[in-house]
Amino acid sequence: MHSLLTLLMIPATLSAAGEEWIPFLPEWLEIILTILATIFVPVLLIILFVGMWRKVFYTIWYVISLQPLRRTLLRKRLAAGLEYYRDIPAGGNLKVANAVMNSISSAWLTDYSGLFGALILRLIDKEALLMEWKSNMYGAEPHVVLSINSKGTPKNLSDTERGFFSLLEGAAGADGVLQPRELQQYIRHNDVPFFKDIATLYGKEKEIAKSPDTPRQLLGLKKYLLDFSLIGEREIKEMTLWKEYLVYATLFGIADKVSENFATVYPDYFRMNSLAGTQLNIVGNNALVSYVSASMEGMKK
Repeated sequence: MHSLLTLLMIPATLSAAGEEWIPFLPEWLEIILTILATIFVPVLLIILFVGMWRKVFYTIWYVISLQPLRRTLLRKRLAAGLEYYRDIPAGGNLKVANAVMNSISSAWLTDYSGLFGALILRLIDKEALLMEWKSNMYGAEPHVVLSINSKGTPKNLSDTERGFFSLLEGAAGADGVLQPRELQQYIRHNDVPFFKDIATLYGKEKEIAKSPDTPRQLLGLKKYLLDFSLIGEREIKEMTLWKEYLVYATLFGIADKVSENFATVYPDYFRMNSLAGTQLNIVGNNALVSYVSASMEGMKK
């Protein structure tokens, strides 16, 4: 307790011997401050510990379980003789694909930013979300705004897509217009079941994730997308897959390069296909960034 009191004193006067500090605070105030320090400092430390214990635990476990080394060796083994993969991997399940990519990533924290961006593109493709450029009365540069399609929730959404759409619909509010700031605030102030769902794989999802073919398919598709503009021969069916390719490119975090390659190789297709053009537009103009950032910030509540 004496040490705590010392922190609350200043060297006002020294004795002739220069050895004694004279406190300037009245005794009653010293007692109150000491009680507050004794009670609230430990409570504050406990609160901080409770909020951080998971990160501390996972960091320690990540190191002592040799996860960095094991993941590095796994990536090298998968990369050996890796061939291009041109179809949709993981059965088209973005949640599974994201989980598998995180499991072989060099980063120890799970990243959902690519998943959020990919889901937004999927919802645009399925016309659950609409995208438009808007400006305001102050003359600011036009910016992309997402809105909920007034026709209602499409029936062809997966469970993950439906959960994410419900989140966006709740954040958009009565006007149906989704602003990044209100998305962030909605996540911060509401219990969002979607975030619990994407962190856990169920039944069939576990089987797909554990299949040795799944990581090879994902890495093979990523390699194919990165080399897309360098490959001379392409099958006709790829044209019907381009929208999905862009979705997975967003999941992989390579959407900027892939969208540029697509627009360069086949610009006419994206001018003729309005939905594909919309996806390419929102990726090429980095319009997803603000929405993905808002989602990630909201998760940190």
